[in-house]
Amino acid sequence: MTKVIQAGDAVGLIGLGVMGRGVALNLIKSGFKTYGRDVNPESLKWLESVGGIAAKDPQELAAHCKVVVSFVVNDKQTEDVLFGKDGLASLLAPDSVFIACSTMPPKYVHDLAARLAQKKIHLVDAPVSGGQAGALKGSLTVMLAGDPVICERVHPVLTSFGGKIFPLGAEHGKGSQMKVINQLLCGVHIAAAAEALSMAQQSGLPLDVSLEILKSGAASSWMLGDRGPRMVTQDFDTVTSAVDIFVKDMSLVLDSAREGKFPASMAHAAYLQFIKASGDGLGKLDDAAVMRNYNKK
Repeated sequence: MTKVIQAGDAVGLIGLGVMGRGVALNLIKSGFKTYGRDVNPESLKWLESVGGIAAKDPQELAAHCKVVVSFVVNDKQTEDVLFGKDGLASLLAPDSVFIACSTMPPKYVHDLAARLAQKKIHLVDAPVSGGQAGALKGSLTVMLAGDPVICERVHPVLTSFGGKIFPLGAEHGKGSQMKVINQLLCGVHIAAAAEALSMAQQSGLPLDVSLEILKSGAASSWMLGDRGPRMVTQDFDTVTSAVDIFVKDMSLVLDSAREGKFPASMAHAAYLQFIKASGDGLGKLDDAAVMRNYNKK
């Protein structure tokens, strides 16, 4: 496959979770024949209900798709998808493209490109930011690295779910390094928002008014605007991103900082908040639940 992919072509999507469902909707809306795989049978039923195709196994997906987008959780799941039992690395046709959108260690992604190249499969390093809302709207920020020719080939796929695409060069892993830095700031902002609102609560200030004041001035951030309302209502069961996801992501931040001998002290402080919340049994709740570190109610 050398032509630019276009509407009517088949695209595989691995992972139909919080992010993957929004991406699936936008792939379908853009006219791609969307073949999906997920470990959850209910997710496959959902895909068929919205016009996608539930591939019965990896072989079926690989037989139809020369471009595959992955929205699994981490590098371990990516490894299993590609190199585990019925792994796609052995099933995809030569010259296929694997678009990795998961948050993963930059070195793993760099090495993965070389491993896939041995199978004559191209890797596009394309982690995203924007959360569930961005996935549903098709407005995700894409941090793109890889061969420019291959990136151009799959550009219509990327723009189906990406509102802003930022090329970061040909070196695989640079997109993932940028995502690590993005998560550093996201994690710090969530932890800081939880601390600020908890302090307001302890001071006897009305939480809803406190949030509106903070959002309206220089203290505002995207994370405050998004997570703040859930901190006010204490609605942590509606999960857009779990505490344990940020335990993973902040671990990646600290690993990257260690490798580069970079003193990421604020990232470490935020990591401690997420790991405490997880240790207290809140790992599966929305990440706004870090507020319970200060308020057990």
